[in-house]
Amino acid sequence: MAADLSSKEKEAFPSRSDGSGDEAKSNVRHHNKCVKRLEHSMRRNAYVKFMLEAMEKIGCPVDVNKHVVCEPCGSNVLGGFDHHSNQVVLCENVIYSQGCMDDVLTHELIHAYDHCRAHVDWNSLDHLACSEIRAANLSGDCFFAKENFGRFRLGWSKHQQTCVKYRAMRSIMCVKDVTEKEATEAVERVFTTCFNDTKPFERIPP
Repeated sequence: MAADLSSKEKEAFPSRSDGSGDEAKSNVRHHNKCVKRLEHSMRRNAYVKFMLEAMEKIGCPVDVNKHVVCEPCGSNVLGGFDHHSNQVVLCENVIYSQGCMDDVLTHELIHAYDHCRAHVDWNSLDHLACSEIRAANLSGDCFFAKENFGRFRLGWSKHQQTCVKYRAMRSIMCVKDVTEKEATEAVERVFTTCFNDTKPFERIPP
């Protein structure tokens, strides 16, 4: 349930609940459903299983009881990676389906992978932008059918790149007090290198 958070943990993931306010009012049903969906993802989802194996290969095995938590969050996010506590936070009051859990968990595990592999400086806007680009690109956030037929946000031309840039920009703004212009500029500065970095995948997943 809600965590007793340090100031550094709140800084790393501002939407993480500190146990006060309306956003913290989760309940046993929300929590248990989140845990059940998490367990299903870890057993059955190919991308989640691949990321867990990749983390182990680089010396950062994921202990689900220590490194993954279901908690209530602010309503503007589905999950986050808290680099101070090395925890993937899954927002139990916001994640709405098993498919959503699969995508969020994969996305956050890519951040965890970057944290282990690349020694990311999360205070650097460019480093954060790079990890957000990779997470949007590799997690399924921007799969073509989902974006075009499910959300009707983007057209056919350069779909993946456009979607990744937009989602990375929005993600930066959720965790940093920056303007849309500042977030967009950071994404543009590092986009080519980070978009083409598909590790641990051989290529952008289908």
